[in-house]
Amino acid sequence: MEATTSYPDINQLTINEYTPGQGIGSHVDTETAFADGLLIITLQSGIVMEFRKVSNHDDNTKKLLYLPQRSLILLSGDARYKWEHMIVSRTTDTVDGVVIPRNVRVSLTLRTALTAPMDGEDALPLPRYETTHFPPYWGQPADTDSNKDLSETSNITRSDLITPSTESKHVHAVYDAIATQWHHTRGKRGVLWPGATQFLENLPPGSIVADVGCGDGKYFSAILGADSYVIGTDISEALLRTASVEKNGGTKPGKAAEGPQYQRLSDDKSALSLNPAVAVADCIHLPIRSGSCDAAICIAVMHHLSTEGRRLRCLSELARVVKVGGLINVQAWALEQEEDSKRKFHGADVLVPFNAQPKYLQACDSNSVKPISNTTNGKGVAQMLSESYDGADFDSKKNLVIFQRYCHMYRQGELEGLVAQIPTLELIESAYEKGNHVVLLKVC
Repeated sequence: MEATTSYPDINQLTINEYTPGQGIGSHVDTETAFADGLLIITLQSGIVMEFRKVSNHDDNTKKLLYLPQRSLILLSGDARYKWEHMIVSRTTDTVDGVVIPRNVRVSLTLRTALTAPMDGEDALPLPRYETTHFPPYWGQPADTDSNKDLSETSNITRSDLITPSTESKHVHAVYDAIATQWHHTRGKRGVLWPGATQFLENLPPGSIVADVGCGDGKYFSAILGADSYVIGTDISEALLRTASVEKNGGTKPGKAAEGPQYQRLSDDKSALSLNPAVAVADCIHLPIRSGSCDAAICIAVMHHLSTEGRRLRCLSELARVVKVGGLINVQAWALEQEEDSKRKFHGADVLVPFNAQPKYLQACDSNSVKPISNTTNGKGVAQMLSESYDGADFDSKKNLVIFQRYCHMYRQGELEGLVAQIPTLELIESAYEKGNHVVLLKVC
């Protein structure tokens, strides 16, 4: 069939993964948000999509359409606006009398996202940004080939967009490797910094909070418990996969949670905590629209950035995604530690060891893992694992795998000095809390 209509302004791709039994409710994609012409590509497993007329819910007429794997469907005209579409939640579909088990399905939905209509004018397709650089710089116009600075801060250069090997090896790869143990020993305990929780509790209800460098999402319950919404980003996919908060702090329904108060979520918020909005993203490349968040937190992240330009870039990105007047809370390790602290640092840039137990490493998946030899040569599991991870050492006395995390320890006043270089940030307050320097910022 010859195509008679084209959709040259498609500017959005949504990728969803559906496990057997999952479906989607009956709906019409928001007319004011998306133009005519929705393209849906089905991969891996076929599915039956159900269509019902929008105009008359008393009319039980429905149409069932089987979308086989590697198929494409176009919803345009009446199919776009006058018929709702849905996928019933079940584990099988019946097609021509044959029962077909569902497998994992991946859908690619291509749409034309629209601007908000202004003063009676028609909505227009959102502008498309293109770049020849990788990683792409989110939120900038397509002038990446010019010699302009990336922001108003002249100390940020294009080289700051490229992850240094120090961070790749001693931050990103380490957290991918230790994610399971990190969540087990830290996230599940629900230990949050009091200043961060107070900051979240003081936000107006309904606030959209960007948790930049969210890790295993241990602050999600505090955000949701304060009647706000969270968008979490982290460079470690392994940590993000642990980011769901167990209902009622991990207890059975109806039983009081044993954890801290901010870990106890009401039933109406538990669904949000079980399916958090998260994305794999570097803190200097945030895939969040400018000015779309009411507030942001960046806890224990900036001490993993190895250059001043990247630290400035992180602050600049936080300022970009938060609306004017919005607040940002940043915390990072301090060089100045209390006398009774177990952490003592002899310089600003250090490698901090993390003692990993082999039982957690066996279950993790990291790109930095090298194949383990089939020949043990008398070596134990911990020693073989230490040899399989790039940069890891073996502690023979404790039978542990030792990873080294890069950290930059901030001197008093250093964070404030960085903030002063970002024209769109105003320092509201600075503090010291349990070995951390804290700055409270306002976007101006």
